[in-house]
Amino acid sequence: MKVFTEFPTKHIEGNLAFGRDGSVWAYYQVEGYGYDFRDYVQKIHPFNNQLSYYVENMSDLHFLMIPSLTDVNGILDETIESIMRKDYPLKENGIDYFERLKQTLSNQRSSRETNEYHTYIGVQLDPKKNEFRKVGNTGLAVVAGLTDFINGFKSPVYRAMGLEPNDILKVDIEQYKHQAEGLRETLSQSMSSLVRMLSKEETLFLIEQNFSVTPNDTKLRKGYETSVDVSGIDGERKEHEARRGRTQSFYELQNAEIEEYDQKTLKLYKMVDEEIKESYVQYLVADKMTPHSLHPGSEWMFHIQNRLRFPVAVSVKAGLLRNDQIIKNLSNVRLSYEDQRQEAHKGDSHVDLNTEKAESGAIQMESRFTDTGYPAYGCSFVFRVSAKDKDQLRVRVDELKREMQAFGIHLLSPYGEMISYFMEFIPTCPRINKDYIQYVEPTKLAGMMFGATTNIGDNRGFYIGQTLKLNRPVFIQPDLAAKAFEGVNNVVDSLAMMIAGMTGKGKSFWANLYTYLCVLTGSRALIIDPKGDRKGWAAGLPFIPPEFISVWTLGADKRDAGCLDPFRTSVSIQEAKDISLDILSFLCDLNLGDPGFTRLSEAVEQEGDQHDPCLGGVLHYFKGQLGIGGLSERNREAIQGIVETLETLKRTQIAGLLFGEKGQDYRVLEVTKPLQVLMVQNLKLPRGNKAPRPIEKISEAILISITSFTKQYMLEQDRSIHKVIMQDESKTIENSSEGKNQMDFIVRMGRHYNTTLVKGTQNATDYDEDVSNMGMKFCFALKKLEEAEEMLRYFGLPVTPSNIEYLNSLDRGTALFQDIYGRTAAVRIHPVYKEIEEAFDSSTATQEDREYERERQEKIRMGV
Repeated sequence: MKVFTEFPTKHIEGNLAFGRDGSVWAYYQVEGYGYDFRDYVQKIHPFNNQLSYYVENMSDLHFLMIPSLTDVNGILDETIESIMRKDYPLKENGIDYFERLKQTLSNQRSSRETNEYHTYIGVQLDPKKNEFRKVGNTGLAVVAGLTDFINGFKSPVYRAMGLEPNDILKVDIEQYKHQAEGLRETLSQSMSSLVRMLSKEETLFLIEQNFSVTPNDTKLRKGYETSVDVSGIDGERKEHEARRGRTQSFYELQNAEIEEYDQKTLKLYKMVDEEIKESYVQYLVADKMTPHSLHPGSEWMFHIQNRLRFPVAVSVKAGLLRNDQIIKNLSNVRLSYEDQRQEAHKGDSHVDLNTEKAESGAIQMESRFTDTGYPAYGCSFVFRVSAKDKDQLRVRVDELKREMQAFGIHLLSPYGEMISYFMEFIPTCPRINKDYIQYVEPTKLAGMMFGATTNIGDNRGFYIGQTLKLNRPVFIQPDLAAKAFEGVNNVVDSLAMMIAGMTGKGKSFWANLYTYLCVLTGSRALIIDPKGDRKGWAAGLPFIPPEFISVWTLGADKRDAGCLDPFRTSVSIQEAKDISLDILSFLCDLNLGDPGFTRLSEAVEQEGDQHDPCLGGVLHYFKGQLGIGGLSERNREAIQGIVETLETLKRTQIAGLLFGEKGQDYRVLEVTKPLQVLMVQNLKLPRGNKAPRPIEKISEAILISITSFTKQYMLEQDRSIHKVIMQDESKTIENSSEGKNQMDFIVRMGRHYNTTLVKGTQNATDYDEDVSNMGMKFCFALKKLEEAEEMLRYFGLPVTPSNIEYLNSLDRGTALFQDIYGRTAAVRIHPVYKEIEEAFDSSTATQEDREYERERQEKIRMGV
């Protein structure tokens, strides 16, 4: 095994990497920001943020973009492990489903790779160690070097008995930690994204992943130490504590044998799962590129993620040169060209065309740096491509070269220098080969769009489908936003989910699939189904037998009478009074200021203080008031109108559910099974803008009362258990002020009570200001132009013709998805199993219809 005995890193402390050359680097992960769907102005925003940072920065930088194969099996194993820690009725069913799913997805994905990319930035913490610090005046460079040498001998590691020159004082480590923490916020603002400091295990991973030969064969090393504690006593008897790096620790990280297969290829061998695996690797370096960028159009880093189907790792080491340094360098270059011209003139000849072109470029660069005042960065742009065999490697390398050529970047593989560029990916490693350094201005670094990402979802939980681009698998964990886990840097904390889209495009299907998968992973679910689409669920669902499902159709049994009376569904008597007043005023068309509204308020207040309060008691109270003498004519008319209206509405078939009676033996609404579907027999919801008929008004009032029950469902269950409340036709409920208040409460308090409210509606405009309280957002195809415009605003995306057309033309089963990190991508919902797809299909087609249609399409294709 080839081992680098002089390994460049001597110690890792959190996100700090200490180099043998005395440099100290702090490494951070840039969580990433979405770039698709942005317009020109929004693309300029992250460019300007990064440009400002690179102009003001005073340190050397190291950019890393590392691909990893989406570990489908690993994610599902983690989900199964999470299920095993729980105790719920469907535990074995959930394990069975995910075990089968793991096998199915493995078979489906065996022929292709899909990658996700992670971006990291390293900042050199001590500017005195910058690579190009001493470039410029030779005399000043000598003085600076001598000063550093003398100051080094003043350190306690040279003066304290028991310490060695390479030891790292703990007091220095703490100072570097403080400096690294201060940089994090600056980087977060500059990278238009959350930026977090790496843990020790993750920093070690950045080193070890260079020795990987298969996707995801490198795991985080828990509790791994790279140093030991030491101490020393100086001449003043003062004790100094320090950390001493263990060279052996970095031998163990080099767990692959590296062979120089040929002058442009490395071959890596590694033992993985008791089997020797191998990989061919080639490193390419940029040898030609323009020194500045115009943006948009220069985002080659994002392009690699968005276009190439094979993994490409990128390392950019950027050494800072102050403006005066780069101008001095360019002036010297210009003078050397002038000397060549003079020598050629003495020999009665001319300089060649290439020299003239290079001289012209140097003059332009000198002028530009003089005008802008920008610093420069001496960069090595290194690309790593790996493959299973030499032929595949050649094809991938050629494709990468073509793609980068479109951005004006010419790549080559330096002959015999693969090990040198292999080392450039390792934190703290100084540049070994300096032949291909590109001197660029900050616009070049800002233009590459470092941190722009195509990643979407949580990469944990359950599988929901694939992205439209590159078919990357998407996983979500529904309760993750409420967990406040360290390292989970979500930008929204709400568990509520928004689902919008016109009929027939997959909105209800996704809501059903989401709820189903939540239940299989241990959640409890309550579905309010006003349209009765889920009657068939009573016979069971795949992996969920019927004994775990309750489909309760209210109104089908006489014992249901009065069970939806708001005095019986609310969590408190005061809330019951508020909802009762809202429902009764809605049914009687009374508003604040009407005489009847005042009388209604008095009656509800009076009834709420009685034993066994109910809406029937309110009506009884009014009838009693009519028999009281001395009642003013105005009040009598108001009360008479209320009594007549309520008596009329009570005659409708479903009104008995809403109007309870005193002493009534009614069934109490309760949820004792993991999956509960609540339907109402003969419910008729209003359509369009027409005035509602009596049965439609009663139906709306019933939904408001059911909503108060869902609030009770959220409040009274175990907070540690994730709950799902799916509310179809949520807009109908929110037409009432009290109904809207109830829904808002569930949305706002859902995080605290570990409850996801799934709001389904056909129109984007139904959400109004409530969108700010939504967590995950799913939008299926929309029909109207104004709906698409409104939805794009909800997603924080520009309202452009291309985005509107994209949203309006989404295929059935495909949604625009925005995750809890604010990233957006188009996702194709995939239930995997045909049985699940059929169970949730809300179309009117029978199995025979589908078979006939398949045969018909086949005949058309065959020309029969």
